[in-house]
Amino acid sequence: MSLKFLFLSLQFVASFLLVSPLQGEEINIYFKTTPKVEFLRPFADPADLSLLVTAADGRPLERGSVEIRLDAPKSGRFFSTDFPIVEGTRLTELRLPLRQGRANWKYLFPIRGEYILAVEVENGDGKKARKEFEIKINENSYKWYLLGGFCLGLFLFGFAAGRVFTAGSRKTSLLVFVSLLALVRNEVSVLEAQEPAREVSTARLEIEPGTVGNPTRVRWSMDDGGVGAKSMVALTLTITQLEENKIIFAVERVPVAGEFALNFQFVDGSEHRVAAIAELPGRAPVRTEQRVAVTAVEPPATAALPAMAFFLFVIALGLGVGRWSKLRARTR
Repeated sequence: MSLKFLFLSLQFVASFLLVSPLQGEEINIYFKTTPKVEFLRPFADPADLSLLVTAADGRPLERGSVEIRLDAPKSGRFFSTDFPIVEGTRLTELRLPLRQGRANWKYLFPIRGEYILAVEVENGDGKKARKEFEIKINENSYKWYLLGGFCLGLFLFGFAAGRVFTAGSRKTSLLVFVSLLALVRNEVSVLEAQEPAREVSTARLEIEPGTVGNPTRVRWSMDDGGVGAKSMVALTLTITQLEENKIIFAVERVPVAGEFALNFQFVDGSEHRVAAIAELPGRAPVRTEQRVAVTAVEPPATAALPAMAFFLFVIALGLGVGRWSKLRARTR
């Protein structure tokens, strides 16, 4: 009897030490986009991003939070993206509470390339799990057609100039060459302004001056003296790019206790609107809104040099072909 009792005791201890901690520590993290990643394009429409966090048995976590960090694709491509200063920088940092194991938000991917989404989950017992996801955004197909058409136009320009060079004087050739250099010159204007914050009802928005290339601190809070300032509210926060009226970031009905903050990078130097709607139990929704003028930053010259060299090569190729065709016609 004692041997059987000892065997059962050892079996119970072994199961407790070897099985229970492993199951308790295992956290599964799943990520998806709507629409699917292969259908997403840069600066087209915002995507619905969703995280699902489950325990070892597959049940969604009832308590916990998730910290989210999104990094832009790294530079090093031959052709720079639409926002070269953004490449390789931190785009978003925020923490969201898990609701039935899920966290949802909207985001508009600004450039093509491979993004890195780093996720760190903390359950109600303080245990953590980390995972990274790669999100590859392909370029809009019509831009490749535009690039092909532009290169064809440069080649034809070079072809015509090559024939003119062969038939005309050096003075004419120099004039065409100077015009060519002026064609590839590009200037970027910088706009720097920041509209002061304004308060609505019992809530306020605090937004640091926005600069392209660096995350900006965005903080929403209830005033200390406001009624229900420490109560749980359902917060909807939306960031809209006003020039094209596009929503570039949004969270909907996130339960917060009087405060919500995130680090968010405005990727272009146009005016944006940050709007927050707080729904309090038994009270009318409280809306807070602020407009932000973002400071643009001129990208480094190295970002444009490869493309300019390629375009000059296309023109030079057209020049060579045009000159060759002119000389060949003379020898006949």
